[in-house]
Amino acid sequence: MDALKCIDNKEIFTEILHLAIDYLIGNINDTKTLRSSHKYGFQNADEFLMVTRKMSSYFKDFSLVKSENLTPFFSFSPEMNRLVPIVLAARQLELTKYLEQSEYSKTENIVESFEWDTRLILGDSSFGGNIHQITTLKLCFSHLNPKSRLFFEMSNRKLNDLIYLLEDSMTE
Repeated sequence: MDALKCIDNKEIFTEILHLAIDYLIGNINDTKTLRSSHKYGFQNADEFLMVTRKMSSYFKDFSLVKSENLTPFFSFSPEMNRLVPIVLAARQLELTKYLEQSEYSKTENIVESFEWDTRLILGDSSFGGNIHQITTLKLCFSHLNPKSRLFFEMSNRKLNDLIYLLEDSMTE
């Protein structure tokens, strides 16, 4: 954290705090963090990564405890210390959502992303005029750490039924 005490530019300091939150919630990875170190004036990229990880850990611990009293960093100036709760308040909803999702994923499968592809079949070996559309849906989900994929192939009618079912489940 001593590396941040030499930063006297509020905008850069605020960007680093936001970057630490992005790192925590997974919007940015180690490689991107290392690449952006020189943008913020750090000569040592590994030191910047370490600072980002520590700040991320601090934000995570603070959000889990939900303490009203934010422990000030003694290595920061009072002016920079005032920016920490402002950034935390601005990103609190994202942090809360990430932490709740993280806790939920410890016991349940969570769909992280999905891909879809549509193919038009212009006949088959039995009948050349047999034209139909097939949609492939790939759901990527995780349970604890291993990631899994689930594939579906379905016709338009089945796809519409699935969409209706999902929409209906969201309204309940």
